[in-house]
Amino acid sequence: MKRFPKKMLIATLYAGTAFVIFGMRVGFADTESTSETKEAAIVYSETNDSTSSDSQTSHSNTGETSEDSIDSTSETTSSSNSSETDSTTVDSSTTESEEKSPDNASDSVYDISSGLDPTYRSRSDLKVSLSRSARSVSSVPYISAGDPSTPKQDFIDISSHNGEITVEQFKLIKSYGVSAVVVKLTEATSYRNPLAASQIANAKAAGLIVHAYHYSWFTTEAQAKAEADYFVSYARQLNLPTSALMVNDIEEPNIKKKADHTQLSKVFENRLKELGYTNTHHYIGVSWVTDNAIDPVALGKNKVWIAQYPYEPQNQKYTDYSAWQWTYNVTFPGINGTFDMNSDYNKYFISQGQGGAISDGRYATVVKDNYTIWQNFSWTKKADSKAYLGQTLQIKVRYEHINGSTYYSLYDNQGNWVGYINSGGVKVADGPQGNWQSKQTYVKFKEPGTIYRDFTFTKTAPITSDMVKNTYKVTGTYHHFDGTYYDSVYDFSGKWIGYIASTKLTVQTNQGPALTDGRYVTITSGNYSIWQNFSWKVKASSKDYLNKTVLAKYRYEHLNGSIYYSLYDQSGTWLGYMNANGTKTANNAGGAAISSGKYVTVTSKNYSIWQNFSWKEKNKSSNFYGQTLQVKVYYNHFNGSTYSSLYDNKGTWLGYINANGTKEANNAAGINQSYHKKITFTQNFPLWQNFSWKQKSTVTNAMKGQTFEARYVYRHFNGSNYLSIYDNKGTWLGYVNESATKVVK
Repeated sequence: MKRFPKKMLIATLYAGTAFVIFGMRVGFADTESTSETKEAAIVYSETNDSTSSDSQTSHSNTGETSEDSIDSTSETTSSSNSSETDSTTVDSSTTESEEKSPDNASDSVYDISSGLDPTYRSRSDLKVSLSRSARSVSSVPYISAGDPSTPKQDFIDISSHNGEITVEQFKLIKSYGVSAVVVKLTEATSYRNPLAASQIANAKAAGLIVHAYHYSWFTTEAQAKAEADYFVSYARQLNLPTSALMVNDIEEPNIKKKADHTQLSKVFENRLKELGYTNTHHYIGVSWVTDNAIDPVALGKNKVWIAQYPYEPQNQKYTDYSAWQWTYNVTFPGINGTFDMNSDYNKYFISQGQGGAISDGRYATVVKDNYTIWQNFSWTKKADSKAYLGQTLQIKVRYEHINGSTYYSLYDNQGNWVGYINSGGVKVADGPQGNWQSKQTYVKFKEPGTIYRDFTFTKTAPITSDMVKNTYKVTGTYHHFDGTYYDSVYDFSGKWIGYIASTKLTVQTNQGPALTDGRYVTITSGNYSIWQNFSWKVKASSKDYLNKTVLAKYRYEHLNGSIYYSLYDQSGTWLGYMNANGTKTANNAGGAAISSGKYVTVTSKNYSIWQNFSWKEKNKSSNFYGQTLQVKVYYNHFNGSTYSSLYDNKGTWLGYINANGTKEANNAAGINQSYHKKITFTQNFPLWQNFSWKQKSTVTNAMKGQTFEARYVYRHFNGSNYLSIYDNKGTWLGYVNESATKVVK
């Protein structure tokens, strides 16, 4: 490996000042050159955003003066020759500088004393650069491509300053283990790399993976979005696929700490995603981190490409980041100039954003039918997940993609590669049996044998001859990686029997077997069909039996999720099959309580009032004859009779009475009962028009001396009796409280 000696310091001074290398006098700077340097420095200080040309220095220079060249006035001396020449002229004695060498520095991960970062380089294509003969620069060594003593040489990044690179030259670069190239496309909103098209085309032709970067100047959200738009516009023009990494190169010294670079970088990233480029990275010099100019943790270190150039690049550093740019001085034989070299830790650059393959080996069942299975990470479609829905496949490797998704590389049981699928389209299983999948069917065992109790197939249970006679229910199935379907079998008490291959079962009808029931149900809805069979031929309508109590001799737990009762009336006549949702289960033959709230008058003295429907007597109707009571609920008994549940005006429950012993009233007054007596008024009470208490008139003093006819009496629920009064001409006068009258004999 050809390198400059450690910590070589080159001091370029103004006119009349000597060059000093480790205290050695080398020569005097040219006065004319120094004059040019001063002028350039003035232009730089006054111009931060001038229109660019392609002559400004960027990531690397091809055939131009190196930042580490000793003789800044010699444009014909190559960088590598300068390195070799200078290494022979430097005094090797120990100096004060060497005593403070990086070898003696702290091992901190951000120890920038052991090297440089992009702050020491002028990489913008917009601003006028300082002449390198006018500033002090420390050097990093030249590195030969393929040198095994250096950090990994995974990918390069280039700009227009690398010039035209032919396909053959890119092939040479690839032969040294380089897998990818990141090409500068744009800067701010006014510069486009004029060589980007050929650089991209030739790199692809050489078999390299191509990504892109944008040199950022934004200090507002609007600028961040505008620069993202500008970047994407050129990327689309150059036909860069959306799988390419799009890098935000945030390093410009003139904007450092002049904005919230972390937040604005997120705005830039999100705008790229909105425009279809979901694979993003951020390029940051280590000094931006140490100076707290930007927060790599907030951006996500797995999306940060960090730059720092050790004087002695040997070991891998910054491995908690996605990638590390560790030098800008790699040379390839036969290719002019030097190149930036990078180590790719997550393999996002040397892939299409998917990162490195992570060994897996688990099994997964395809559970979504609307996912694409990909041929590659350039998003070429291979198949639809619908074609594999329900299958269990093996995940040999997985990829943690930069877009935030995980992709599984799936294989079938023959070892055939199925493709890449987003993890959201599958469900990882505990083993090769796959995941439980819903399945509802009734089955019988074909023959005695063995059923499995786990998927190691070591725990078993017998299938007896008696079990073969019975019907069982399958509630789910497993599509094993070996292709076999294993059904999970239960009996009708809900007891789990085990797993068995579905080929060893005989499927039964969907309604399942007739299960003995024997309960009484009351039909509570008139909107159901009563079926002749389970081919859904209509036999009757539930409205024909509304509120009737019938016997459910059997029930069927249909696979459609409904329960159907096989119904019979009190004469034993089969009525048909009815969905249980249209009925209400009763505790006994009395049926279900049906809400009422109406009033009845007891009209018979010969009925028992029952305590329950086991026919325990509670009272007799004769004790309530003529009284008006409230029916809060009633029961349509299976025997065909209706029983009213009676309450008095104090809310006391009196019992159940056959409705035939009562007569329903229109209101709380009860029914009109024959009275037909002559009366006189004793008090000036109201005469009511109705029992909503609309007053018709009032008993007057003049009426008190007259005789009237009370034809009917209403024994009101409130406890009072009301007489229906007529005068001697047969004119109805209204209802009056009986207490305001006196019977005339």
